[in-house]
Amino acid sequence: MTEKTLDTRTRNLILILFLIGVFMGSLDTGIIGPVLPSIEQSFNLTSRESSWIFTLFVIFFMIGSPVMAKFSDFYGRKKIFILDVVLFGIGSCLIAFSANIESIFLGRIIQGFGCGGIFPVGGAFIGDAFPLEERGKALGILGSVFGISAIGGPLVGAALIPYGWNWCFTINIPISIFIIIFALYILPDTENKRKLKIDYPGILILSLLSIFLAYGLNQIDSSNFISSLLSPKVLPFLLIFIILIPIFFRVEKRAEESIVAIHMLKNKEIRIACIETLAYGIIYSSAIFIPSLVILSMGLNDQLASLMLIPILGANAVAAPILGKILDSTGSRKIMMVGTILLTIGLIAIAVYPNNFLLFIIAGCLVGVGLVTIIGAPLRYIVLSEAKPTERGAGQAIVNMLSSAGQLIGGALIGGIIASFAGIMGYKISLILASAVAFIAFLFTLKLKSRDEQIETMKSNQ
Repeated sequence: MTEKTLDTRTRNLILILFLIGVFMGSLDTGIIGPVLPSIEQSFNLTSRESSWIFTLFVIFFMIGSPVMAKFSDFYGRKKIFILDVVLFGIGSCLIAFSANIESIFLGRIIQGFGCGGIFPVGGAFIGDAFPLEERGKALGILGSVFGISAIGGPLVGAALIPYGWNWCFTINIPISIFIIIFALYILPDTENKRKLKIDYPGILILSLLSIFLAYGLNQIDSSNFISSLLSPKVLPFLLIFIILIPIFFRVEKRAEESIVAIHMLKNKEIRIACIETLAYGIIYSSAIFIPSLVILSMGLNDQLASLMLIPILGANAVAAPILGKILDSTGSRKIMMVGTILLTIGLIAIAVYPNNFLLFIIAGCLVGVGLVTIIGAPLRYIVLSEAKPTERGAGQAIVNMLSSAGQLIGGALIGGIIASFAGIMGYKISLILASAVAFIAFLFTLKLKSRDEQIETMKSNQ
C-alpha cells in the first residue's frame, strides 16, 4: 500500500472525520439501552426476544471487523471506510422506518457489519498517515470518544424517546451522509497492487463461531446459571463453538490470505494485547452492574444510580487523550502497568466499601483511568507498532473482535455470579473477580517492550 505524507491540517481534518464516525457507531451502542423497552412495547416482544436487537449487532460487529479491516488493507482505507458508513446508514434507515421486528433485526445486522470496520480502518489510517511521534496522541483522541459516547448514548436516547424511538436511529442518516461527503473530499486515495484472494471458508467458520457463542450465551438464565449452562438450549452451542476454534485455526493457517491474521499471534506483544483485551471484556462487564450495586448499597433510585457511572466514564473520556499524548514519550508498558494497578485498586475499593460515597467517586475515577489504559490508545498502539503496513487494519480488528467476545463471556459470567448470591454479596464477588483479572492483566504488562524497543519495532515496520 502506497503511503502519502500529509500536512498537519489534512491530518487533523482526517482525525475529526474518524472521530465523528467512531462516535456515531459507539453512540448507537449506548442508545439501544433506553430504546429497548419502547421497541418491546411497539412490537409486543419479550425481553428475551428484544435482547436479539443487541446480540445481532454484536455478532455481525465481530464478523465485520476482520472482514472490513482485511479489505481495507488491500482495497484502501478510503473505499472501505465509506462502505462501512454506507452500510451503517442503510441499517439505520431500515430500523428507523421499520414496520416489523424482522426489519429491525436486519437493520441491526447491517449496522453491526458496517460499524465493525469503522474503528479498525480509522486506527490503521493513523498508522499510515501520522508520524511516529503523533500516533499515540491521535489514538488517544479517537479512544476518548468511547467514554463520551457511553455517557451520551443513554442521554441522547432518553431525550429522543418522547418523540418516538425511531428518531434514535433516524439521526444516524444525516450524520452518515455528512461523513460520506467529508470522506470523499478529505481522505486520500491509496494504491495496492496486491490482489486479495477472499478467504470464504475462514469467513464462514468465523461467522459460525460468532453465532454459536452469542446464541449460547444469550440463552443462559442468570437466575439459574449452572443448570441453564448445562441445558440443551446452551451447552450444545457452546460446545460447537469450542470445537470450531481449532478448525478455524487450521483453516486460517492454510489460507493464502486469512481473514483473521492469526499468524500475528506468534508475536509476543500481540499475544499480550489479546490477553489484555479479553481481560477488559470481563472487567467492563462487572462495571455495567455498578448502578445495581449502588441501588442496594446506597438506597438510590435507578436514575441517580446510573449517574454514579459518571466518574468512571468521565475519567475515561478525560484520560484517553491525555494518556495518548503521554504515550508518545513513554510507550505502552509504563502506562498500562500504572493503569492496571489503578484499576485493581479501584475495583477492590468499590467492592469492599460500596456504601462510602466519597470513596466510590475516587474509586470510580481510578477504574475509568484504568479501563482506558487496558483497551484504549496504549493497547492499540502496541498492535499498530507490531503490525506491518499491509496488516494494520487486520491487527486493529483482532482487538475489536476479542473485546466483543470478552464482553459477551464476561456478561454471562458476571451475571451468573450476581444471580447466584442473594443481595449485595454477588456484586461484591463479581468486583473482586474483576480486580483479580485486572491484577493478572498487570502481570502481563510487565512483559511488554520498553519505549525504545517499541520505537525500533515501529521504525522497522515502516
